[in-house]
Amino acid sequence: MPLPIAHSMMGYAIAEVAEATNVRLTNKKWLNVSIFVTLANLPDCDFLFGFLLGEPNRYHQWFTHSLGFAFLAGVAGTLFYWRKKHLAENPDRFRLYGMFIGLAVLSHLVLDLLTWDATPPKGMMLFWPFDRNHYDVRWDFFLSSRRDNVSTTFFSSLLSWYNFKIVLREFLIMAPLVGVVKIFERLRKMRRPSRPVDIKNTQVAKLGLLEVSPLPVELANRRSITALAEVAEQDEHEQ
Repeated sequence: MPLPIAHSMMGYAIAEVAEATNVRLTNKKWLNVSIFVTLANLPDCDFLFGFLLGEPNRYHQWFTHSLGFAFLAGVAGTLFYWRKKHLAENPDRFRLYGMFIGLAVLSHLVLDLLTWDATPPKGMMLFWPFDRNHYDVRWDFFLSSRRDNVSTTFFSSLLSWYNFKIVLREFLIMAPLVGVVKIFERLRKMRRPSRPVDIKNTQVAKLGLLEVSPLPVELANRRSITALAEVAEQDEHEQ
């Protein structure tokens, strides 16, 4: 399996794409990104089951690494955000929230499938709960990390030069994806139309240095037409 660096970068990229479609799990961006990064690493919670028994790898890549688990995560996200009042009135919106949550979990499976797996049984329970066999593909872009299958030395075994090189490899593979997402995000912000300035809410108006008297719509339109006529007349005199 890839180390958390690759899964976290994928979660960050999904968070940026979700925000571009106005899907925000929270109002704070840093918390929104943190949730998507956690979801992208969620299937590896199966280490916990084996860790409690003294064998961290015992249940790794079982049912949490399946399409069924990703689907259930998406359904849970859909039901959670369905309770939000501003989303309950728009069914398509809360389904979109669930889709991005399921996609973040699904991204973990995709990266794990693209990892060289030398530990039997190779692959993962991809089609759980309908099929408990393990499946894998032959396209190996990532290298599997080296870790002990003993709880007392599991974390210390991850601190090796070999795993450090895997971190660098994962970063170099995932960095272009994150870069492309950031470029599209920057272009989207540049194309976003600028909001009109509300003179009443400016600091000058709040300090009382500017007196703002709103004009009726008809009078404002009349003044605009008059100004255009004056400009046109001035141009004629200059010619």
